[in-house]
Formats: sequence, structure tokens, C-alpha cells
Amino acid sequence: MITKMHFSLSPYMFVTWLGQHPSEVLTLALLASCGLIILFMMRLFGSVGLMVYSALAVVVANLQVQKATTYHFFHEPVALGTIMFSSIFIVSSILTEYYGKAQARKSVWLSFMGMILVSFFMLFTIGFKPAKGFYEAHHAMCLLFLPTPALITASLIAYTVGQFNDIWIFATLSRLTARKFLWLRSFLATLFGAFLDNLIFSVLAWMVFAPHPLPWETVFFTYVLGAYLLRVFVALVGVPFIYLARIMVR
Repeated sequence: MITKMHFSLSPYMFVTWLGQHPSEVLTLALLASCGLIILFMMRLFGSVGLMVYSALAVVVANLQVQKATTYHFFHEPVALGTIMFSSIFIVSSILTEYYGKAQARKSVWLSFMGMILVSFFMLFTIGFKPAKGFYEAHHAMCLLFLPTPALITASLIAYTVGQFNDIWIFATLSRLTARKFLWLRSFLATLFGAFLDNLIFSVLAWMVFAPHPLPWETVFFTYVLGAYLLRVFVALVGVPFIYLARIMVR
């Protein structure tokens, strides 16, 4: 008896397999993937590749932040998007170190515009009346993109403030240390820039612009403290990738 083989491109099995692993394992896998993709994009396309990654990471992170997960080391749920957002600070450090502050600033504005354009096009798409049989897809788009105006406003304000402070601190430390102590410059710049980004976004998105504002305790522990602890971890793990980027410069 011949058994027919069934080939499917559906990601359902992959997602199910991922769901069998704890959040800590998935976080490490995602972080490693981000670092390797950053180096890959840099090797192939130079600073342009890094800017493309940064723009895509901003879009993805703003979608991920609408979902939270739990970790064994923290009793409150932690919003997703933290790894993707944190990886952007790695990109900023690489751009500032190897391509200059001007290129890093250009990346910030490109990412800024990328998020605005994606939101505009998706809101326009939602505005079309769905045909019969497409209501489920329409509803899914509404769930993902209708909250985005408030999230985008909060995100872009926080992102711009955090990124420009990160770039400025990194460049200032580079000048003061004669471009030595790369690991320390990157870590301190990310530490401060990420905190500003995280705090401003959380307060604006979940308290100021939210139709149903969350209590400060929930915002602080779920969106500020928990996410910031992850960002500190990413800042530490990201240092080797910044050093590895030296051999990828083109």
C-alpha cells in the first residue's frame, strides 16, 4: 500500500512546537536570531541592511507589544516586543561605531517613517468592506492594527527620544574614551536610552492614550520593570555581536 506524502507550507506545526518550550528558551532563541540576522544584513548590505532591519524591527515590535508572556523569574506578565526593540539599540551602536552618528540618526528617521507608512496602509486596508468569507481576516486585522494609532504615537515619541539619547551618549563616550571600551560604551548608552524608551512608551501607551487606562502598578511591573530587565539582559548579550560586526563592515 502506497502512502501519499502530504507537503504543507502551513507554519502551524512550527508554532505548536515553539509553544512547547518555556518563554526563557524562546527568548534566547529570538535574541540569538536577531543578532545573527543583524550581522547577516550588515555583511550583505552594509549600513543599508542595518537600516532595513531597524525599520522592520520597529514594525514587528509594535505588533508584538500587544501580547504578553510569563517568565519563571518574574511574577508579573511581561509584554513582548522587548527583544525586537532592544535589538534596535544594538543596531544603533553598530551604526554609530562603524558608520558614524549621521547614519545612525538616518536609521532612526527611516524606522520612524516605516512605522507610519505601515500603519497608514493597514488602516486604509481595514477601511475596505470585506467580501463574504473574509470577515475573520478583517477582524484579525482590526485587532492588530486599530490600536496602532495610540501605540504608534507612544512608540514613535519614545523611540525617537530613546534612540537619539542612545546615539548621543554612545558618541560622547566614544570621544571621551578615544573609542576604547566598546563594550562599556554600548552597555551604558543602551542602559539609559532603553530606560527612557521603555518608560515613555509604557506611560503614554497604557495610561495617557489608552481608552481604558491601566493602573500604574500594572504598567510599572508589566510594561516598565519587567521589560527593562529584559533590555538590560539584551544589552549585555548584544555586546559580542557589536564586536563581531567589526569583521562584517563593508
